[in-house]
Amino acid sequence: MNGLMLVDWPNSLNMSGKSYNNIMSEEKVQKPLTLNELAKYNQKVLLPAIDFRIDELKEELVTKKEFNKFKDKIYRDIDCLIKKVNKLLIENEIRNYQEKKQKEFFAIIVKSLKEHNILSQEQLEKIAHLDIF
Repeated sequence: MNGLMLVDWPNSLNMSGKSYNNIMSEEKVQKPLTLNELAKYNQKVLLPAIDFRIDELKEELVTKKEFNKFKDKIYRDIDCLIKKVNKLLIENEIRNYQEKKQKEFFAIIVKSLKEHNILSQEQLEKIAHLDIF
């Protein structure tokens, strides 16, 4: 059958004691969805559900003093986060610098060991496979 079919909504969508199933079971729903049926559905189910949810929301106004307290807290939290990120960036920069120096140091040692035939060819190949440098 071509066209959209109405599907069952969860029973948690109760408005004034009637669920979607109760409202729509009063009519024949086993036919394709038409614009007329969609309009009826919107009037009986969708719009009351939206109104029900909107009624749950309450607008709460705050004073300027409360807003400024909130804003100050947010700024303090952001400042704290910036300090932490700066520390991490500095630590990362120091770690990268130390790793670079270590690689240079090990490159000098391996080169020296290779030139003076202290390491065998097999040992040099194992070092090369480590991709340290």
